[in-house]
Amino acid sequence: MTSRLDTLLAYAESHRVWVCGVAALMIAAVAWIDWISPDVSLGILYVFPLLLSAAALSGLQILAMAAICGYLREVFDPLQGATEITGAALWRAFDPANWVSGSYGRLAVAVAGFAMTGFFAAELNQRRRLLSAHLKQVEEQIRRRQEAELQVRILVETSPLAILTLDSAGQVVLYNDSARQLLGFESEPLAGEAVTPYLPILKRILNSHHSGGNIRTSVECKGQRRNGEVFLAHVWLSTYRSSDGPGIAAVVWDSSEHLRDREASGVDSMMATSRVVIGAMSHEIRNLASAASSAYAALANIAGVTGSEQYQALGSLVLGLEKIASSGLRAASHPGRAVANLGAVLDEARIVIEPSLRESGIAVSWEAPGPLPLVQGDHQSLLQVFVNLARNSERAMENSSRRELRVSATVENDLVVVRFRDTGPGVAHPEELFKPFQPGSHSTGLGLYISRAILRSHGGSLRHEPQPAGSCFAVELWPAEDEGQKP
Repeated sequence: MTSRLDTLLAYAESHRVWVCGVAALMIAAVAWIDWISPDVSLGILYVFPLLLSAAALSGLQILAMAAICGYLREVFDPLQGATEITGAALWRAFDPANWVSGSYGRLAVAVAGFAMTGFFAAELNQRRRLLSAHLKQVEEQIRRRQEAELQVRILVETSPLAILTLDSAGQVVLYNDSARQLLGFESEPLAGEAVTPYLPILKRILNSHHSGGNIRTSVECKGQRRNGEVFLAHVWLSTYRSSDGPGIAAVVWDSSEHLRDREASGVDSMMATSRVVIGAMSHEIRNLASAASSAYAALANIAGVTGSEQYQALGSLVLGLEKIASSGLRAASHPGRAVANLGAVLDEARIVIEPSLRESGIAVSWEAPGPLPLVQGDHQSLLQVFVNLARNSERAMENSSRRELRVSATVENDLVVVRFRDTGPGVAHPEELFKPFQPGSHSTGLGLYISRAILRSHGGSLRHEPQPAGSCFAVELWPAEDEGQKP
């Protein structure tokens, strides 16, 4: 709150001329009273105009006013010996040459006293202004802190995530409604409860904090509600130190449903990939069976062969291969129609791929002009294909001096084409690329073979495009709305 004195001082600073005029009138009034009262010294009254105007004057102006007040005080001082100063005597009194002995000393003392009073008042006013400004800043900081605390309190109380803090003994200090509901406390308070029966990982981390610095991490662990129900807890936590010792602030999310969805999605993706692999291998087995069947038919024309055990065994082998191929093709003949958001798949691929590539010193660029259409394909299967192509490029560039991977997505001739271009040594024998069990390849040598089989199961394709330097693999996908236009 602004006091009246602060208001007066602010007015004096902004209306210097008016304040100085009032001070001059006050000085004239004191001089007139001092003149008509020659037997009494009223010079002390000159202090009041100085006090009034000190807030509006500079140092030199205060000194000048002090000199004027001191001069007038000495002019009308009874020690001058005159009982009445009128007419010519009045004008002689203004002449310092007519003053009695000791007047100059008294004048110096009076001017110094008035000046010190003015300077003191000016400094006091200045200090008061600074203090007032400081108090305003403190009040503003307090107001902002209170607003920030209110916002944080609202954020914590309305958060769908469980938020709680623990003291050095592992007991709950602060919590929100979500934390109480997560741990199954219904309407009962959670403060003071030991966290060990519900989230034992927090207590263990708190104990480990006694010997080290602050910890900021996230963990997945088993949690348990008050009624004994177990859930999967995803915890973001940080440790801190207070006057009572170390503590923990934790944000907890029940990720049980996410785990169920993730596992279900993983099983579906595995089954879809298995069907693709079975179908692809069944095609290869059928080709072998066809070749064996041709040889078996040719041997039938040779006299005496049909009755041999070897001929009968070959026939059994051909029949077995045909049955295996037929059953595998039947299992893979109904992959189901799936539609994927290609932009979302590429975003997830970027999250999975980029950290590993950058750790290997590979520069990655992503080019996708404009929004991409929905495509025919399974989200997880396409992500698997993209990650496999990126890892192939990473391995190919291990010994390259220039390491760059460029991923682009464009629409070409009613197809969506995603290309992976790298600056590796290139492919020496492109005709051998998509054959299974390639010698010298990474792991089983099935990566490209399965990737192409996955894409073909949804009507797409994977091909190698020759480049002057490096290698390029192109993934071709059909837009979801163009299914009826496929040949």
